[in-house]
Amino acid sequence: MNKISIEFSTKDSKKLNILGLRAAYGLTLFKLKKINENISVFTADTSTSAGLDRFRKSYPDSYFDCGIAEQCMISTAAGYVEEGGTALASTFAPFLVLRSAEQIRLTLGYMKLPLIVTGLASGISLGFLGYTHCCIEDLALIFNIPNIFTYIPSDCFELNQVLPHLINLKRPTYIRLTGLNKNKAVHDKNFDIDFFSPLEIFSGGEDLLVISSGAISSNVKFVVDNLNSEYKKKLTFMVLPFIDQKKTKIFLSKNLSKFRNILVLDEGTYGGVASFISRIILDSNISIKFHYLVHPDHFLKCGDYNYMLSQCGLDCDNIESTIKNILS
Repeated sequence: MNKISIEFSTKDSKKLNILGLRAAYGLTLFKLKKINENISVFTADTSTSAGLDRFRKSYPDSYFDCGIAEQCMISTAAGYVEEGGTALASTFAPFLVLRSAEQIRLTLGYMKLPLIVTGLASGISLGFLGYTHCCIEDLALIFNIPNIFTYIPSDCFELNQVLPHLINLKRPTYIRLTGLNKNKAVHDKNFDIDFFSPLEIFSGGEDLLVISSGAISSNVKFVVDNLNSEYKKKLTFMVLPFIDQKKTKIFLSKNLSKFRNILVLDEGTYGGVASFISRIILDSNISIKFHYLVHPDHFLKCGDYNYMLSQCGLDCDNIESTIKNILS
């Protein structure tokens, strides 16, 4: 597929980023249904949580609530796709990925069915509910299933613009939604997507490449924007929303070598984005110093989102300190 150009709109960005990624997901599907009547939605009792109430009320014949039966939801949606339908299935990430791992492995990975499954509130945004509602392991599992394409939106404007094209790809896809509402915007200019390359947010130098994934990219952008010029001229900041297990590896193996350091930030455990990139560095024998801030390999003391992020070093103060230490 050729690159697709996205025209940035400040007005749309402000409006959408107030909603949060879950609500933006549901609103976008509601709008898309008006122009693509083939879209159907499958949920596991999460119409409100996924912002799908308007879709449910307006298009009841295209809305299938499977109840709290996530394995059945994946299997039913897969059968719908196998018969030629266009389906997106969503529920909270731990129940989707961990409870339905076998169904995802067989239908998306093994059978390569073009079903889109969406993990709501992945990462640690629901830390106040405990680890029953957090999902730090989803990418570690998904990355080890062949043939699944992964999309991790950085902000709500990006999700709104990319989702229509993602549906048209007709690929087995996992969408990982992180963060809460009132997101801080990450994008502030036009950008092109090819579904495997990172998106450059700031370009200043080659001493350090900062790569983040998901809603925490807003924290990174805030830090980078407020660094003094001496630091900013030494670094480049990219987000990695698209992970094609073949094409993204090829792109990164060709482009990482020009940087002296890389810092990867992700709400998941090391088996996620940081692990994915470190394997590329090792396999390609790239000479670069590797740094990462991710969820540690133990369960944290639970609390609100900012408290959870601070324990992972993913709050603004810790991100700033890490960047300055690397560049000093």
